[in-house]
Amino acid sequence: MSGPGETRLIQPTDLPALRALLLRVSAFSKDEVACAVEVATAAAQPGNPDYVARCTFVDGELAAFVVYGPTPMTQGTFDLYWIATDPRCRGAGLASALVAGMEEDLRARGARLVRVETSGTDGYDGTRGFYEARGYAEAARLPDFYREGDDLVILSKRLARG
Repeated sequence: MSGPGETRLIQPTDLPALRALLLRVSAFSKDEVACAVEVATAAAQPGNPDYVARCTFVDGELAAFVVYGPTPMTQGTFDLYWIATDPRCRGAGLASALVAGMEEDLRARGARLVRVETSGTDGYDGTRGFYEARGYAEAARLPDFYREGDDLVILSKRLARG
């Protein structure tokens, strides 16, 4: 795949390509893929107030996506639920661009805080490093949350207004 192309809201017709992309990401289990597709499917429904999903296409193929939405029962807090990049496009800045676009959209919505949940296993070191490089900091860690030896790591970032 070559340089970045179009980024837009996800459409129902994108869901098979999204599933295929997620299956290429070795860090995701089949259950995680199913959950991500379920959330993206909800986001693709017109008028859905709970989720926003944006995807980036390279050479006409879905290459990266992000899903985020308001955190229930909070004021100005949003969750980044899923982000993934096709392994063939890693290092091209697609995920960074999606996060930057998400943060810009959230500022326009009056957001003040973004929360991310991820795994504490060594296999997710790169994921946590990705977020930390973009200003997200570890806010909490729940030992053995997902399974024995797999902590839940919660990262957050306060968004500057402006």
